[in-house]
Amino acid sequence: VSSNSADIGEALVSASVGSNDDLDFAQEDLLRVNEAESAGFMGRNSQAQWLRALESKVEQTEGEPSFADYRLPGASTEAFNRRAEALHGRQQKSGHTQAHANSATDYYFYLDKTNIDIEIGDPNVVPSASTARSLFGYYKHAVHSPFKLVDDEFEQQLQVYLNEKDGRVTANVCPKWKAVMNLVFAIGARYSYLVDAEWRADDRDHLVYMWRAIHLLQLQNLRALVSHPEQRLIQAIGLLALYYLTIGHVSRAWFMIGMAIRHAQAAGLHLRYENPSIPNNRRNSLAELWWALNSVECVLTAILGRPRAISANDCTVPPPGTVRTETESRSREATTGNVSTTASVYSHVSGSSTGEKSAAHNLDNFAAAYVRLDILMDKILAGLYSPRKSVRSWKGAQSMMTSLSEELETWALQSLPQGASAAAAATVDHSLDRERLLLYLYYYNAKICITRPCVCKMDERIKEQSEESSRFNQKTAQACIGAALDIAALLPDVPNRSWYYANGPWWCATHMIMQALTPLLIELSLDCVHLTIDKSHVTSCVEKLIAWLHSMKTVDAVSESAYNVVTKVLSRQRSEDAAKKQMPYPEHSQALGRQEYGPLPQQPGSQQSYQITSHPHPLQHMQPAWPGPDELNNMPYFPRPDAGRFYPNNAPSSDYLTGSNTGMHEFGQPQMSLFYANPFTATMDQWDWDSMAVEDAGHGPGRGMHQYQGQSFGGGPSQ
Repeated sequence: VSSNSADIGEALVSASVGSNDDLDFAQEDLLRVNEAESAGFMGRNSQAQWLRALESKVEQTEGEPSFADYRLPGASTEAFNRRAEALHGRQQKSGHTQAHANSATDYYFYLDKTNIDIEIGDPNVVPSASTARSLFGYYKHAVHSPFKLVDDEFEQQLQVYLNEKDGRVTANVCPKWKAVMNLVFAIGARYSYLVDAEWRADDRDHLVYMWRAIHLLQLQNLRALVSHPEQRLIQAIGLLALYYLTIGHVSRAWFMIGMAIRHAQAAGLHLRYENPSIPNNRRNSLAELWWALNSVECVLTAILGRPRAISANDCTVPPPGTVRTETESRSREATTGNVSTTASVYSHVSGSSTGEKSAAHNLDNFAAAYVRLDILMDKILAGLYSPRKSVRSWKGAQSMMTSLSEELETWALQSLPQGASAAAAATVDHSLDRERLLLYLYYYNAKICITRPCVCKMDERIKEQSEESSRFNQKTAQACIGAALDIAALLPDVPNRSWYYANGPWWCATHMIMQALTPLLIELSLDCVHLTIDKSHVTSCVEKLIAWLHSMKTVDAVSESAYNVVTKVLSRQRSEDAAKKQMPYPEHSQALGRQEYGPLPQQPGSQQSYQITSHPHPLQHMQPAWPGPDELNNMPYFPRPDAGRFYPNNAPSSDYLTGSNTGMHEFGQPQMSLFYANPFTATMDQWDWDSMAVEDAGHGPGRGMHQYQGQSFGGGPSQ
């Protein structure tokens, strides 16, 4: 955005004039809020904040005051004070002073306040070998791409361990390794239940595996949390964070991923290894672990709007796929050979018949594309939603949105050879593979985050802005709504939750739906001022997304909670206003005492009928190829190949299980000496169980475990 005059309106107001307003102020004393009632801090990019903004719009039928005061940009104390005064003035004019404003917690639909404590008995109990192989198969299919938190060596060790169990041989197993195993089982069990697999775990089996891992890690003991870094500990905490994400405990997940990243940084995983004594496959597995942690944190940051523990300036480790070596190629071929071992477990879920070599190639390229998008997403959240970004002017924010949009489209040209219409058509006949569906969804998700600040009545907020600025605001808001409609178009008209969990971002499935739903609802509340098309299409897409939440809530409590929050917000509007703006309006069900929506009108072909987004270059000229493996080497994200130091134990995997002096306590990275004193010497819980692994009695395929163990849910060990 350019202008010959420095005195135009967009240069004289703070960037907080957009819909992500008041980034630099906290208006709740969260430390004085009852723990059971607070969800903690949520940034402006969180959907809880978007839903709160939506409710204020549906309640303010007269609209917001025109040309409210947003004051000048600036980083000085005086500038901050003036923006605070302007905030108080806007609140008084709108009648929403902080004393009467709802907390963002009221719109928080995640489940951190849900009690998941259970009694598990002996944490050393393990399932039968057949059950374990099934759970690991689900885990590998659902998590390795894009979160490869456990390496190929762990899989080899697990196979040795299970083979020895079949032979009734007792293995010397380190508690941390067994904790990793249980968390893998927990995530696999959760996934198998969501996709309604032919063989699946019970709906609460994952809790049992999770609590076994927590006790094996001794996380009740503060000393365990601040111990020296170990690879298995980093993997275990990272897996626990991912597990919490999959069950909707995102605040707990955010805490745990921060802890895993701190341990990883203490081990130097954020740096590029150049010690010749470290094998290439070892370097690659450590790099994959680091980027998996990075990706999990990226998802959580987008959900909660909280700061990240990772700074881009501190990282030099290359993303997966950027360094191709003969050793790495052999490692990938070995991994590909193992695919067939577990493929039979989940073949009915994926429905894919792609060859092994092609699958391995696609996974390599997908990992590179996904990490590049993660890096860009970090720039988006830091550039538009971090607190100090309100010190720049709205004109500066427009320039940032332009730059980020150009970067996103450059990524799309390299990673998405098909346009939105082709992708939606492929979704209808299920010909779009899982990896490409994920990339499309996350592409639209990133576009929504870039353009979301313009989805408000900017012409009524900025005095004397230039025509160029007004056009930019209008087109950017249209791009946001178009991206949300594109997400809706990627989903089949008839909800199929098993398909979505099997092929989509099952770890944050509700988040992706809400990411599209909230801007569409806000646009409807604004009477579709940014669109020139019939608003009935927007309404039908909103109803379609709500229908998906309704379908998913039968197996996922997060979806049910989100559905209820949306229902609550929409019920605050007057029926005549809803009819005028074509907003969905909940119907009261006297039989159930709940609010439900009317049936979704069937509109065949509607999901491809409207595409507002456009690429900077004709789609037919795109090269139908993934980005090359070495393209990321030139990215400015990695300033130099700083050498780290690592000393792996090169003993064969089987030796860890059978050696008299090694056992499993040496898996991966050896323990590093503590670099600070630790005054904590007593544990909070002592587990005196026999270390010999005991098989779950009677836990056969298709049946859950808790029915055999008589678990009492609610009142077990605290986390």
